[in-house]
Amino acid sequence: MADRILIVDDSREVLASFERLLGRNFDVVTASSGERALELCLEQGPFAVVVADYEMPGMKGIELLMRVRECWPDTVPIMITGVVDVDVAIDALHNGRIFRFLEKPCPPGLLTSAIEDALAEHRRIAHEHELANTLRFSRETLVRFNQTLNGLVDEQTEALLRLNRFVSDLNAADSLQEIGELAARAARDLVGERAVTAEICSRPGGDVECRSSVGPSPCGEQRREPARSPDGEIGCIRVDEHDRAGRPLSSLQASLLAAIAGSTAVAAHNQVRRRERDEAQHATILALAKLAEQRDNETGKHLERVSLFCTLIAEGLREDGCYRDVITDDFVRDLYRSAPLHDIGKVGIPDSILLKPGKLTPDEWVIMKTHTEIGADTLRTVMAHNGTQGFLRMSLDIAWCHHEYWNGLGYPRGLAGEAIPLSARILALADVYDALTSVRIYKSAWTHQAALEWIRKESGTHFDPLCVESFVKREQLAERIRAQLADTRDEVLAHLGGSGANSHAA
Repeated sequence: MADRILIVDDSREVLASFERLLGRNFDVVTASSGERALELCLEQGPFAVVVADYEMPGMKGIELLMRVRECWPDTVPIMITGVVDVDVAIDALHNGRIFRFLEKPCPPGLLTSAIEDALAEHRRIAHEHELANTLRFSRETLVRFNQTLNGLVDEQTEALLRLNRFVSDLNAADSLQEIGELAARAARDLVGERAVTAEICSRPGGDVECRSSVGPSPCGEQRREPARSPDGEIGCIRVDEHDRAGRPLSSLQASLLAAIAGSTAVAAHNQVRRRERDEAQHATILALAKLAEQRDNETGKHLERVSLFCTLIAEGLREDGCYRDVITDDFVRDLYRSAPLHDIGKVGIPDSILLKPGKLTPDEWVIMKTHTEIGADTLRTVMAHNGTQGFLRMSLDIAWCHHEYWNGLGYPRGLAGEAIPLSARILALADVYDALTSVRIYKSAWTHQAALEWIRKESGTHFDPLCVESFVKREQLAERIRAQLADTRDEVLAHLGGSGANSHAA
């Protein structure tokens, strides 16, 4: 369906005006009658949204939209008419189950807003259907799984316990590779001395993304048990038909193997969906971060440099034996993803303050400092709708606390020492170093050594002393990162469009 919109009106002038208004932002198809609209639905549909005039020769708009909803219930209908009549509106909203009722002439902004709302509604409906299908498939798989278990004889109790442990372990797996390894081991436990290989793809028909083998080398003919997800086959489990003593797979082993493959498919499908959701969410948030960056005086390299400096400091701390209980591989990965969001709150600061060429007044500084609170509130809202993924929790800490000082004289809350989240303490040092050593329209870049000397002086006041020590030990690597990703003055001017605008680092 791809978010396509069908506009239906008997006036070609109206259709032309709608195409001019909506064509740049939406995939628009037009029809001059209800009958032609139904033909297009059959030929090119279904459509995400159908906008129809109420009063048309032949098939009326309300009849068209009712028939569209009957045949394509996911399509969102909008009625637009020049007839201002309460009965017409009631008929459209109740009998036709119309999503939105608009009067002619309809202001362009109102029409665009209504279509955007309808597209959002369509995506919500589609998402609900996908969740329902996944849930139904999972339930059916579990029902079949339980039916298999209930039919097993008592002497297979140990095999059942292993299978139950396998399902429990699947629920805790956080990667396709781990799911494949669990499936291979579970199958090997059940089929004995046989070669076992589990293969998983991220989508039906795609390349194998992970392959896990256990047991001896394959010997003779192999059984291939497909792993089918709601979207289709996304992998398989291969086992030798005969063990080393020549014994074939029993019917019980074959049934358990099918149960393992089915559970593996469900777990892999859910893992891929979570990964896609997280990637889409991260891309959306990163786009917001880049929006904040576009309004600031930073070029596109700033976010990458700061992320790399943060990674350097965190890995250095771990190598030095500092904060080992905190700095895990997940912490370092989340820190790299979270660092670009540190100034996301600047999207809420007026240009008159953010880009002011001169010195800010005390009142303006108060407003400027609120970018930390705005950023935290923004990410808190995202977490409320998408769950508390590690990088979001860390992003909130960084956005809120990266202007706190080790000695408690920072803002917005005056936190001190280890009361400041470690991620924010690391980001604070990385961000300041990058600001000092980067060329700006209003200043030249400090040398690496000058910035390093200033950071040493701020150890224990502005910065966590352990973070400073880690950074200084690895200052040559930091210098290489800075040199490889350095901004030129021409790049800064191009980023600012030659306006010469300044912005305040707050």
